[in-house]
Amino acid sequence: MTKIEKIKNTKPLMYLAIVIGSIIVAFGNTVFLTPLDINAGGLNGIGIIIMNFCSESTKMLVYNIVIYSLSIVLWFLGFFFISKDFAIKTLVSTIVFPLATSLFTIVPGTKDFAGSITSILLNYCPNPSSPDIGTYMLFAMVGGVFVGFGVAVTFMGGGSTGGVDVLTFIFEKFLRIKQSIASFIIDGLVVGIGMCVLCPGNAEKYLLPCLVGILSIAISALMIDIIYIAFQTVYQVDIISKDWESISTYVQDELGRGATIIPVKGGYKHTDKIMLRVVLSKIQIDDLRNYIATIDSKAFVTITTTKAVFGEGFKAHKN
Repeated sequence: MTKIEKIKNTKPLMYLAIVIGSIIVAFGNTVFLTPLDINAGGLNGIGIIIMNFCSESTKMLVYNIVIYSLSIVLWFLGFFFISKDFAIKTLVSTIVFPLATSLFTIVPGTKDFAGSITSILLNYCPNPSSPDIGTYMLFAMVGGVFVGFGVAVTFMGGGSTGGVDVLTFIFEKFLRIKQSIASFIIDGLVVGIGMCVLCPGNAEKYLLPCLVGILSIAISALMIDIIYIAFQTVYQVDIISKDWESISTYVQDELGRGATIIPVKGGYKHTDKIMLRVVLSKIQIDDLRNYIATIDSKAFVTITTTKAVFGEGFKAHKN
């Protein structure tokens, strides 16, 4: 494991990533989605549905109560039905996310800051009191970017955003439904319930926010794939070179990785050769290629993206 990865995997930085990610998710929800009642699923979507049955003066208070209450209930579900280890990792987000939501919606100062961003963007639409479809789409897309980015940062910290994510873990554990599918089902249900509950009485006001919420969900998922999945990508590198011993030493001493030595035979001249197989993270690929170029420009190198790697220096084996 490299020095960079050792630092990255220290607990203080892991918890810092969870805190920052949770704040970014709350910011995306409260600045871009909630002001226009854009229902993109999750706890935020449930809060939007319930607060629209309240008076204007109590909306934000009820919204925050819903976020707090459901976060706590879902955390206990994770504690009892998943594992204590999962509950501990989720506890940070369970505390930080509702607090950050309160900061951006009801606490003076931070509330004014968040509201000013929303107001500035709304001033660009022809009629700020009645946003058009372009404004709704802009808020849905930008909100989806922030939420997806925040979730990805939280995942990179080894945690979870809590909330309905807990239900996706439960679905996977007991029903064998993949988390991505479970997340889509839950968010889709929240959006569908919002349409069924809010639209009959005032379809002109609520139908569009619900529909663009689907767009926000898709963009959020795309951001998670781009950031988190790309960050977690690991590469398998096969190297056939006359200087395989030097390369193996470099991989072990400089990159902090192991190398597997595999005897191979050429198909053309049937000459015996040695192939090195190493598994590296994305940030180490360029270093290895640069080193190989300096000692053996004719080395045969193939790089393959792997789906997952378990063992020392990578993901731990877990049941």
